[in-house]
Amino acid sequence: MMNEQEQDRLMDAIGEIDEQTVAQAHGRQHAAPVWRWAGAAAACVALALLAAVLLRPAGTNEPEKPAPHGGGTTALAAYAAARAVYPDTPQRPSEDDWEKGDDYVSELTEQWIAAQRARQTQSAAYAGTLEGFLRRTAPVFLSGEASENRLYSPVNVYLALAMLSELTDGNSRGQILALLDAPDIETVRQRAKALWAAQYQNDGLTSCVLAASVWLADKLTFVPETLRTLAQDYYASSFRGEMGSPELDAALQAWLNEQTGGLLEEQVSGVTLSPETVLALATTVYFRTQWSQKFYDGNTAPDTFHAAGGDVTCDFMHQYDALNTVYAGERFAALALDLESGGKLWLLLPDEGVSPEELVQNGEATDFLLADKSGWAAQNTYLVDLSLPKFDVSSETDLGKGLRSLGVTDVFDDALSDFTPMTTDMTGIYVSRASHAVRVAVDEEGVTAAAFTVILTCGAALPQGEKYAFTVDRPFFFAITGEDETPLFTGVVHTPAA
Repeated sequence: MMNEQEQDRLMDAIGEIDEQTVAQAHGRQHAAPVWRWAGAAAACVALALLAAVLLRPAGTNEPEKPAPHGGGTTALAAYAAARAVYPDTPQRPSEDDWEKGDDYVSELTEQWIAAQRARQTQSAAYAGTLEGFLRRTAPVFLSGEASENRLYSPVNVYLALAMLSELTDGNSRGQILALLDAPDIETVRQRAKALWAAQYQNDGLTSCVLAASVWLADKLTFVPETLRTLAQDYYASSFRGEMGSPELDAALQAWLNEQTGGLLEEQVSGVTLSPETVLALATTVYFRTQWSQKFYDGNTAPDTFHAAGGDVTCDFMHQYDALNTVYAGERFAALALDLESGGKLWLLLPDEGVSPEELVQNGEATDFLLADKSGWAAQNTYLVDLSLPKFDVSSETDLGKGLRSLGVTDVFDDALSDFTPMTTDMTGIYVSRASHAVRVAVDEEGVTAAAFTVILTCGAALPQGEKYAFTVDRPFFFAITGEDETPLFTGVVHTPAA
């Protein structure tokens, strides 16, 4: 991080930029959230930098670009039919940049802020889209056995289903579009592309990297136009090989690990392609950022977390006398911790005797998450003493049953499914497996999270006063939101340990 003198010099170097954006570059204040998207639909302002993603044919002499957050591509090269190339994004000025002078730092900063502004315009193109999707899907995909940690990335699953709609037609597509609340496939494409552009960050301060791929059986002919659409609108690379071979399994697993920063290696190891697999699609999201106000390591100490299965001891992080807004729901209290990305980590602590599942199932958690917080009636500002357990939690979900309950049924039935937009070589193609894995780790430095979706086809009442103790020592609900408050990750934590 820059020292105070360097930060002041940075402010002087970009003095012509508006106050809100300067504050964002300074790392102390973030742009106001625009989740509500309630205004008139605005024209989608194309971000040329992000739109530069293109399809690179296999065998090109140009060297492969590694995943934005690291990782090699050697295992993938032999199977790449075409690779989506991610853009180089302007980097937030670092300490080393000062050696090149104030003018250089000013130029870098202006480029960085211009990219931030352009990215923020994308939200209008999918205004309100994820609100309904989250309300419908969160109660389904965050349900399960009592005392079990469950996590769900709405953005990741949304993009996987959007891609699946491209591969289908007829009633198969219609059911997916209904769940995505889209009138037609062109709307899905526009929203998916804007969602990618709005959330993608890899600027040295924050990594929020979305990726997609399609895996094709080498003995079938696939529709080139569909592959082009997946590349252009979903930034999806395509790979081809012998389904069921250990080599192609290893390539798919390498791609998943590369795009999720190795956070989900255990879950990835279980992803395999059978000889009957016709095609597979995969989407990933990798997120990493620091707190705006870090936790001091010296304040971390073991304490008791009252899990449903019995008390457990874990390390609690502490902040004292931190000015924050605490919101009161009918059966919960909530607050947000600011992230350097411009997003937040929301914590919803149920009242005693109320489970986080109840808040999710009856819609209280999502209603609050999606609400315009400025209009929330029961809110007060306190000097908060926060006690939050460090947690590193993960979960795996079979999406099939949940999708069926949400009305997406035909793609799972070989007699009803329609995959003709992808291939006409064979009929009776159906979804045989849809899996979703998520991991979220929170510590003194910040938040790291990753998710993947793989779809395979085969033939409390608030106290009065200025002081508030927010102690998260029992099961709770959390959500990690992006800069425009898009829900990137959500979860129910019963046991903070991994």
